[in-house]
Amino acid sequence: MMKRIFTATAAALLAMSISNSAFAHSHVTGTIPADGEVVTEEVNEIVLNFDGQIEQGSFIDVTTSEGQEVEIQEIIIGEGTLTGTVAEPLPNDEYEVNWNIISADGHPLEGGFSFTVNAPVPENVEEETVEPTEAAEPATEDQEEAPTEKANEVEESNEVEEANNAEEASSSTTVLLIVVLVVIAAGSFFFVRKRKK
Repeated sequence: MMKRIFTATAAALLAMSISNSAFAHSHVTGTIPADGEVVTEEVNEIVLNFDGQIEQGSFIDVTTSEGQEVEIQEIIIGEGTLTGTVAEPLPNDEYEVNWNIISADGHPLEGGFSFTVNAPVPENVEEETVEPTEAAEPATEDQEEAPTEKANEVEESNEVEEANNAEEASSSTTVLLIVVLVVIAAGSFFFVRKRKK
């Protein structure tokens, strides 16, 4: 009789222990976005709901279909919730979420789920277009005449300078000729006087 009571008590204690251990673990009750969901609107955060408390140090990792890790801007741990926020809305792609939490009893738990973002692209986003370069306008008559007028001015300036130089040369020649004539006349005068004597 005592053996049966002892066995029953031990079984009850074991069952209570297993039950308490099971209840102390926090299990996922749902996620936003849901597992396998195709989201047709912007996704700025990923939320995991648990049926119990979770401790600091819990985190999530998000990767794209190409295995590129998405930067999680902030991890927020609430009462039975784990939220990861991103700096910008997730672009259209398939995403894999892996989570790792510490439950209230200190046991680490992990898991994962996936979802797809297929949000419509706004039609009012205008594509940048490169405006064609305007063709060079044909030169106007004024523009065509400007170089010619400038050339004419330069030519006239050169002609004036040459005329001045010629005039100076002519003046120098005249003075020299007069001096030579004076010298010749003086020489002749003295020569004549000398012969008369």
